Amino acid sequence: MKTKLVWLTRQVIPVFAGAGVTLASAPFGFWPLALLSPAALLLLINSLTPLQALFRGWLFGLGVFASGASWVYVSIQVHGGTPVPLALLMTALFAAALAVFFALQAWIWQRFLNGYLWLLTWPALWLLMEVLRSWIFTGFPWLLLGTTHLESPLKGWAPILGVYGVSGLSVLAGLLLIWALQPHWFHKHPSWQLRCSLPFPRKQLLALASSLIILLSGLPLAQINWTQPQGEALSAGLVQGNIAQQDKWDPAKRQQIIRHYLNLSKEAGAVEVLLWPETALPLMPRQARPFIDLALQQAGEKTALVTGLASQVPDQPRFYNSLVTAGQAEEIYHKVKLVPFGEYLPLEAWLRGVIDFFDLPMSNFIPGPHHPANLSVLNTTVAPLICYEVAYPDFSARQAVNTQWLLTVSNDSWFGRSLGPLQHFQIARFRALETGREMARVTNNGITAVLDHQGKVKKRLPQFQSDVLKADIQPRTGNTPFMLFGSWPLLLVCLVLLAWRTLPNRSKKS
Repeated sequence: MKTKLVWLTRQVIPVFAGAGVTLASAPFGFWPLALLSPAALLLLINSLTPLQALFRGWLFGLGVFASGASWVYVSIQVHGGTPVPLALLMTALFAAALAVFFALQAWIWQRFLNGYLWLLTWPALWLLMEVLRSWIFTGFPWLLLGTTHLESPLKGWAPILGVYGVSGLSVLAGLLLIWALQPHWFHKHPSWQLRCSLPFPRKQLLALASSLIILLSGLPLAQINWTQPQGEALSAGLVQGNIAQQDKWDPAKRQQIIRHYLNLSKEAGAVEVLLWPETALPLMPRQARPFIDLALQQAGEKTALVTGLASQVPDQPRFYNSLVTAGQAEEIYHKVKLVPFGEYLPLEAWLRGVIDFFDLPMSNFIPGPHHPANLSVLNTTVAPLICYEVAYPDFSARQAVNTQWLLTVSNDSWFGRSLGPLQHFQIARFRALETGREMARVTNNGITAVLDHQGKVKKRLPQFQSDVLKADIQPRTGNTPFMLFGSWPLLLVCLVLLAWRTLPNRSKKS
């Protein structure tokens, strides 16, 4: 019995360690856990075989995604109409599949990297696995470790290294901190010692000081303004319709939704920019044009209006998820990064019609053809990002180059009162910080807000409230280092480091 209890405890601990990443993220914000969780995983897989490490890494990943990405259940069950047992199973499979990335990370570490240069190779491997997770199978750039540091001193590195670089620094600082606080554990493992000539107690102090230096190094960097204000601020009205998801595509509710948006827009009064959320009206652009023109008449001739709409692909029964402009604004943008199952169906020939969740309204979008793409609004250039696109750091950075402000629209009503919308808002704030741009974020049911160039909230609306946010958006000029170079320099450094570590002569030395 005691043996079984010990075995069970050993399996539960990695799950809780993984859940630390969720607790470090919004809405909890316990960012110091972002230092400890990666170090905990490294300690948990030490002295294991590669296969044992793979399983323990998977348990850690299960803790991350079962807690942090549990919001997919709302889409599957509430809005997809899937029976509760099946919805729970699908949510569990989703978390289990994503956990494979941490399983692979743990296996690679034990198979090729354990020991020599651990202080550098573990952060490098963590960073590369985050990049892989953000790219493969269209990517899931959610719960990235760096995002949790939006309120920590490390945020100063974001405009330079981007979110992946902040993740790497977080892992490195955490390893040094754990080494300083638990030196006796490391002292039992010679390959894990800090290689310098100082006596052991001084090594401990050196590790602690190095961890603090890494953390505090972001403070002076946060005082640098990588971009500068350009021209006058634009007065904007951000319309949060708060339309229930089950009503959005109901033909019987169409006129009611249109009147609701027109009334809210009228409440905005005289503004220069009127912004509606993703797929605000259940209409195609040609059908919506008379109502958009009416909203412009209410606001004034010098107003620009940007709204999310579904637009049909010419001569095809397919659709784009689009941003459409009117009045003192030009161009149209079609979403490039689509959400699997929500906006398109992988393996459609086999899955379409199996259960209601695979037949969600408007789940046959196709990606837009152009990236980067900008909108012109009142003589300013705007970087458009639709919903999930804001989660992709390099995609957003390329979109933002040589623009004056960011616009992201979303419909987070798919995720109800779960953690998803709050995490999404934190991610959007990090994109503003990385690019040194103010951001207007307009959503169906929250969180609608205007952010400054450091990701701080200038003004916002509460969730689940029908209202209009009136705020100023300050255009800015200039590009941050991350916008100019992206993540590639950092990725190359990490790849070279890991490749050098795995050379035969290095393996023998470890």
